[in-house]
Amino acid sequence: MGFYGKQPVNPEKCSAVYIWTGLGTPGFFSVYVEGEAQNYSYGFDLVRDAHFVGGLKVDSMGWTGPLGKGTTPYKESGSFQGVYRSEIVVSGSNGNFRIPVREIPHDQVEKYIKSRELEKV
Repeated sequence: MGFYGKQPVNPEKCSAVYIWTGLGTPGFFSVYVEGEAQNYSYGFDLVRDAHFVGGLKVDSMGWTGPLGKGTTPYKESGSFQGVYRSEIVVSGSNGNFRIPVREIPHDQVEKYIKSRELEKV
Protein backbone atom coordinates (compact mmCIF):
# COMPACT_ATOMS: atom_id res chain seq x y z
CA MET A 1 0.00 0.00 0.00
CA GLY A 2 1.31 3.45 -0.90
CA PHE A 3 1.59 6.56 1.23
CA TYR A 4 1.09 10.19 0.22
CA GLY A 5 3.77 12.76 1.03
CA LYS A 6 6.33 15.26 -0.18
CA GLN A 7 8.70 14.11 -2.90
CA PRO A 8 12.36 15.17 -3.29
CA VAL A 9 13.00 18.01 -5.74
CA ASN A 10 16.07 19.12 -7.64
CA PRO A 11 16.10 22.93 -7.19
CA GLU A 12 18.45 23.41 -10.16
CA LYS A 13 15.79 21.90 -12.43
CA CYS A 14 12.82 23.81 -10.98
CA SER A 15 11.53 26.95 -12.65
CA ALA A 16 8.66 29.41 -12.40
CA VAL A 17 7.22 32.05 -14.69
CA TYR A 18 4.60 34.68 -14.00
CA ILE A 19 2.22 35.16 -16.89
CA TRP A 20 0.65 38.59 -17.02
CA THR A 21 -2.90 38.36 -18.38
CA GLY A 22 -3.45 42.02 -19.24
CA LEU A 23 -3.81 45.49 -17.85
CA GLY A 24 -5.62 45.70 -14.54
CA THR A 25 -6.04 41.94 -14.17
CA PRO A 26 -4.03 39.52 -12.04
CA GLY A 27 -1.84 36.91 -13.66
CA PHE A 28 -0.72 33.47 -12.60
CA PHE A 29 2.40 31.47 -11.84
CA SER A 30 3.35 28.50 -13.99
CA VAL A 31 5.64 26.23 -11.95
CA TYR A 32 7.81 23.36 -13.22
CA VAL A 33 9.42 20.85 -10.85
CA GLU A 34 11.77 17.91 -11.43
CA GLY A 35 13.22 15.41 -9.01
CA GLU A 36 14.26 11.84 -8.32
CA ALA A 37 11.58 9.96 -6.38
CA GLN A 38 11.94 6.71 -4.46
CA ASN A 39 10.87 3.63 -6.44
CA TYR A 40 7.89 3.12 -6.75
CA SER A 41 6.34 6.59 -6.77
CA TYR A 42 3.43 7.87 -8.83
CA GLY A 43 0.56 10.37 -8.88
CA PHE A 44 2.79 13.44 -8.64
CA ASP A 45 1.11 16.80 -8.07
CA LEU A 46 2.00 20.35 -7.10
CA VAL A 47 -0.08 21.63 -4.20
CA ARG A 48 -0.26 25.21 -2.94
CA ASP A 49 0.56 25.58 0.76
CA ALA A 50 -2.52 27.49 1.92
CA HIS A 51 -0.93 28.34 5.29
CA PHE A 52 2.14 30.09 3.83
CA VAL A 53 1.75 33.88 4.07
CA GLY A 54 4.98 35.04 2.41
CA GLY A 55 3.87 34.70 -1.22
CA LEU A 56 3.57 31.39 -3.05
CA LYS A 57 4.82 28.10 -1.62
CA VAL A 58 4.27 24.94 -3.64
CA ASP A 59 4.67 21.42 -2.24
CA SER A 60 5.77 18.62 -4.58
CA MET A 61 3.56 15.70 -3.55
CA GLY A 62 3.07 12.12 -4.67
CA TRP A 63 2.31 8.55 -3.71
CA THR A 64 5.12 6.13 -2.86
CA GLY A 65 4.86 2.41 -2.31
CA PRO A 66 5.56 -0.34 -2.24
CA LEU A 67 9.15 0.69 -1.58
CA GLY A 68 11.77 -0.46 -4.05
CA LYS A 69 15.47 0.03 -4.58
CA GLY A 70 16.61 3.06 -6.54
CA THR A 71 14.89 6.17 -7.79
CA THR A 72 12.92 7.28 -10.82
CA PRO A 73 13.00 10.77 -12.34
CA TYR A 74 9.76 12.71 -12.44
CA LYS A 75 8.50 16.01 -13.83
CA GLU A 76 5.41 17.92 -12.78
CA SER A 77 3.89 21.30 -13.50
CA GLY A 78 1.06 23.40 -12.19
CA SER A 79 -0.41 26.88 -12.33
CA PHE A 80 -1.41 29.08 -9.42
CA GLN A 81 -3.15 32.45 -9.36
CA GLY A 82 -1.60 35.25 -7.39
CA VAL A 83 0.10 38.60 -7.25
CA TYR A 84 3.54 38.78 -8.85
CA ARG A 85 6.55 37.95 -6.66
CA SER A 86 10.16 37.79 -7.81
CA GLU A 87 10.64 34.47 -5.98
CA ILE A 88 8.51 31.53 -4.91
CA VAL A 89 9.24 28.61 -2.60
CA VAL A 90 9.21 25.01 -3.84
CA SER A 91 9.08 22.48 -1.03
CA GLY A 92 10.07 18.82 -1.22
CA SER A 93 11.01 16.08 1.19
CA ASN A 94 14.61 17.32 0.93
CA GLY A 95 13.88 20.93 1.93
CA ASN A 96 12.48 24.30 0.88
CA PHE A 97 14.04 26.13 -2.06
CA ARG A 98 13.68 29.69 -3.33
CA ILE A 99 13.08 29.72 -7.08
CA PRO A 100 13.41 32.94 -9.13
CA VAL A 101 10.37 33.91 -11.20
CA ARG A 102 10.66 35.02 -14.82
CA GLU A 103 7.97 37.39 -16.10
CA ILE A 104 6.05 36.88 -19.35
CA PRO A 105 4.35 40.15 -20.48
CA HIS A 106 0.74 39.82 -21.61
CA ASP A 107 1.67 40.62 -25.22
CA GLN A 108 4.16 37.71 -25.34
CA VAL A 109 2.00 34.99 -23.78
CA GLU A 110 1.05 33.33 -27.08
CA LYS A 111 4.70 33.14 -28.16
CA TYR A 112 5.68 31.68 -24.77
CA ILE A 113 2.97 29.00 -24.87
CA LYS A 114 3.98 27.97 -28.39
CA SER A 115 7.62 27.68 -27.31
CA ARG A 116 6.63 25.45 -24.37
CA GLU A 117 4.64 23.20 -26.68
CA LEU A 118 7.62 22.86 -29.04
CA GLU A 119 9.82 21.78 -26.11
CA LYS A 120 7.50 18.81 -25.50
CA VAL A 121 8.00 17.45 -29.03
